[in-house]
Formats: sequence, structure tokens, C-alpha cells
Amino acid sequence: MKRLRLGDWMGAVLFSLLVGIRLRQAANGSWFAFILALQSGIAAVLILTRRPEKQCAAWYQQATAWLCVVLPFGLQGDRICIPVAFAGLAFSLWGLISLGQHFGIAPADRGLVISGAYRIVRHPIYLGELVSYLGLGFAIMQLGNLLIICVISILLLLRIHWEERMLSGYAGYQKLTPWRLIPLVW
Repeated sequence: MKRLRLGDWMGAVLFSLLVGIRLRQAANGSWFAFILALQSGIAAVLILTRRPEKQCAAWYQQATAWLCVVLPFGLQGDRICIPVAFAGLAFSLWGLISLGQHFGIAPADRGLVISGAYRIVRHPIYLGELVSYLGLGFAIMQLGNLLIICVISILLLLRIHWEERMLSGYAGYQKLTPWRLIPLVW
């Protein structure tokens, strides 16, 4: 049986709080928030049931990963470009479900996943998140939103680099799925 650590519980509590926040938004008429609540609920369960890591990240890599989780809450606005944001969220959710018990916030080696959304790009959750943030950014062109999206993008590039160096068997996966983040581009 897996032994739960404090970080597992803290992550599950954080995502459970997000479920509550998103459900409150959904009760006020935001169907998009209901999908975000579903995503947060799945993340909470997966953090508690995830596989133990063979190798885990340094403290600064963990801090960077969690910063990527909280920074989107700084995005401002009450409008979104629904088709773009929904497409990003749906792809991110597919990536999360594909990742299953290999899910974690900070870079760690919990085994390589090469099925589902991970056959299209090697970092589908990040791609989906960026697309959904752009759905907000396109709808509300504010300097603050654009800066947050730029910072998140830079931090995600760091996470990609760290994760790819940490996962065993990654060289073979690169041959199977050539695109890191953007199909036909990179």
C-alpha cells in the first residue's frame, strides 16, 4: 500500500478547495467553471492515488511547478474566447486522464505514459493549459494578463526541460511522439 506524504495531502486539499471555488462559480451560471471543477477534482484524486516517484525534483523545481498552478488565478476578466478556451481545457483534461496515476505537479519519474493524448504531443496538459489561457487573453487584452501568460509560458518551458531530463526511457518516447508541445512545430 502506498504511504501518503504531507505533499500529497496538501496538493489534494488545494485541488479540493479549487473544486469548491469552481462549483460556486458554476452555480452562478458559468458552465465553463463546472469543467474546471471536474479537472480539479480529478487532480485531487490522482494526487492521492498516484504512483510513487522513482526520482523527484529539487525544491526549486517543485516551487516552480506549484507557481504554475497558482499564477493563472491572477488572470483577470469575466469574458473568455469560448471555443479557444474550451478546446484547451478539453485537451488538458484528456492529457490528465491519459496520465492517470502518473500525475504529479512537480517533475518526478513515476513512469512514462505514451498513450492517449501523449501520442499527439509529449506535454498535452501544458499545451491545453496554454491554449485555455490564450482563450482568456484573446478575450481580454490586458497587459497584466499577457504578462502572466508569458511568465507561465517561460516556467512551463523550464518544467518541460526538467521533466524530459528526469524520465527514464524518454529517448525512445521522443522517437514515437516527435512533438514536444505544438504539433508540427515543436
